[in-house]
Amino acid sequence: MYIRTQDNFGYVPGFGEPPKSQLPELRKKFTSSVVAYKNAADKCQTTSCSIFVPAGRDLKQLDLMIFFHGLLDVCDSKHGFDPDNVIKKFNMDTQVSGEQQLALVVPIVMWNKNDRTFGYIRSAWSAAYFNAFVDEVLDQIGQSYNARPTLGRLILSGHSAGYDILTPLADQFDCDVAETSKGALGKLGRVLALDTMYRTKDAQSFDQWARKRPAVKFDLVLSKSDPSVAVWQDWEKRTRKRLTGTDKRPANVRVFHQTTFQHCELPANFLTTYLDS
Repeated sequence: MYIRTQDNFGYVPGFGEPPKSQLPELRKKFTSSVVAYKNAADKCQTTSCSIFVPAGRDLKQLDLMIFFHGLLDVCDSKHGFDPDNVIKKFNMDTQVSGEQQLALVVPIVMWNKNDRTFGYIRSAWSAAYFNAFVDEVLDQIGQSYNARPTLGRLILSGHSAGYDILTPLADQFDCDVAETSKGALGKLGRVLALDTMYRTKDAQSFDQWARKRPAVKFDLVLSKSDPSVAVWQDWEKRTRKRLTGTDKRPANVRVFHQTTFQHCELPANFLTTYLDS
């Protein structure tokens, strides 16, 4: 038996943890104590996050997807910098509910131009902070269910400007930074990139990351007429061989061209489409 409060829920003392089939849905917002930084205006910038765990999940091995949105003003004029609105806008809860054992966390990224130029955001999401952040998320889920889940696999997903987090993280993998083989990143199972190829550097780092982790699946989804299409095609046809010494795409990389979907439609339609294939 369990009771639920506004933000989370707990169990009635003496009744213990309910069986997996009875674990209720969890929707929870929290402010990260891990991802915080001084921004270009010399102010402390916190990170608001939303967790969604569908009903009936088994906490003994819970897969977790972290989704990094792009420029919210481009795709959603009513976002209010609220991570719950991001989940709602892109129909993420429905998509995640259809995947066995998958839970979702969405942090709000304040894509301020100066913060990006000076690297404050990418530094805040370095490999070490990634691992600490996932531990923080698992702790938050554990507080609500009265039992901390064990991480099965980690899935990283980014849309559009999300490249400014995924690309430097990829470089840390290529440089064999110790934290990339530990903790949550040591359980990385999938990387999903939705229109994140805006520079040759993004394509190169994605390619190198896949070669560095051949057991991890890397999916690139490109929308109709997005600049990412031309950047990736140039990488495939001309640049890869010059910079990597081979013209072959890594075996664990798949590319999907969605010719009927626009840029802002990708997260609402392809967040989990290819996870089981």
